[in-house]
Amino acid sequence: MARLNRSIPLGRRRWFAFALLLLLAGCQPQTPEAVLEDYLIRVARVVGAAAETPEPEPLVRYPDRRTLTVAIPQRTIDVAEFIELHGCDMGALVGFRNSPLGRLQSPSQRLGYEAAWLAAVDGCGADADAWLSELRDAKHTVLPALFWNATFAADEMRSALGLAARPAGNDFADLLRGLNDRLTALDSGEFDLDGFERLLGTLRAGSWAGPARRDWSRWRGYLDAVAEVLDAAAPRICLNRQPTPRSRLLNNVFVLFYVDVIQPELAVGMREHEAWIAELQRLSERLEAVQPDAWRAWFDAVLAPEQPASEWRRTQVSVLNHARAWQEIFAHCGIEPGAAVGQH
Repeated sequence: MARLNRSIPLGRRRWFAFALLLLLAGCQPQTPEAVLEDYLIRVARVVGAAAETPEPEPLVRYPDRRTLTVAIPQRTIDVAEFIELHGCDMGALVGFRNSPLGRLQSPSQRLGYEAAWLAAVDGCGADADAWLSELRDAKHTVLPALFWNATFAADEMRSALGLAARPAGNDFADLLRGLNDRLTALDSGEFDLDGFERLLGTLRAGSWAGPARRDWSRWRGYLDAVAEVLDAAAPRICLNRQPTPRSRLLNNVFVLFYVDVIQPELAVGMREHEAWIAELQRLSERLEAVQPDAWRAWFDAVLAPEQPASEWRRTQVSVLNHARAWQEIFAHCGIEPGAAVGQH
C-alpha cells in the first residue's frame, strides 16, 4: 500500500485511508457484533492470518427465589399480650398481619409492616413490658433478612440482574444508590414503603445485567481474538523494526475502527457497568450477614471485581490485554499509534 501524501490535508488523508480500508471488506457493519467481527477480519487480513469468529460462552443464570430467600423466624403472642398491644395503639396493626390479606403480604409489604411495627412500639416508651422490648429487639434483628428478601430474592431484582433481552433505560447505579438509601432509612426508623415499592417497580422494567453481560462476552471474544492474531503476527511484522506499508495499514485499522468506532462505546459501557457493580457490591456487603451461599456463588462467578474468574474481571483483563498487544506491535515497528492517519 502506498503511503498517504502528507501534502494532502489531514481530514482528506483520513477519508482516503478509511475508503481504502472499506474496499478491503465491504461496507461498514451496523450491529455491535458485526462491528467487532469486521474489526477482527480487517486486522487478520492485513497480517495475513485466518480470523475465527469467537463462540459466545454460556452465561450463569441468576439463582432461583427458593435458594435466595432467607427464612424469617415466626413469633406468636397470647391473648394478654395482644390486649397489651391495643394499649400501645398497635392492635389494628397486629390484627391486619393475622388477617387473610396480611398473610399474603409480598416481601416488600412484609418489610413495610415490620418497619411500621417497630415505629409503633417505640411509641410505647417506658410503659412497654419486658416481653415487648425483647420482641422489638428480635424484630429489629431480622430487618436485614427482610430487606434481602424484598430485594435480592424478589422478582424485581431478578428482572434487573437476569438475562432478559430487553435492556432497561434508567441509570442502574442511581437506582441501586436508592436502595442503599432505603436500607439506611430502615436502620434509622424512617423507612418509606411507598417510595421503596416505586423503586422496585422501576427495577422490574427490564434488565441491566443481561445486556451488559452479553456485551462483555462479545468484547472478551473479539478483543482476545484480535490480541491473539497480533501476538502471532508480531515476529513477522517489521523485521527490521522499522515502519512498513503493512504496519501503517495495520495502524490505520487500529485508529479508524478501534479508536474511532469501538473504543468510545467500550469506554462508556465500562464506566457505566463499573458504577452499578460498585453500588450493587456495596448493598450486598451491607447485607453480608444474611447472604445465602447461592448469591455469593453467583456474584463471584459474574460480577466480583476481585475474582479473576468472574465475567466482569475477565472482561477488564481482555481490554487490557488487547491494548498490550497493540502497544507491542507499535513498539516493535517503531511507530507511534495513530501516526499514519494523524493524532487523536
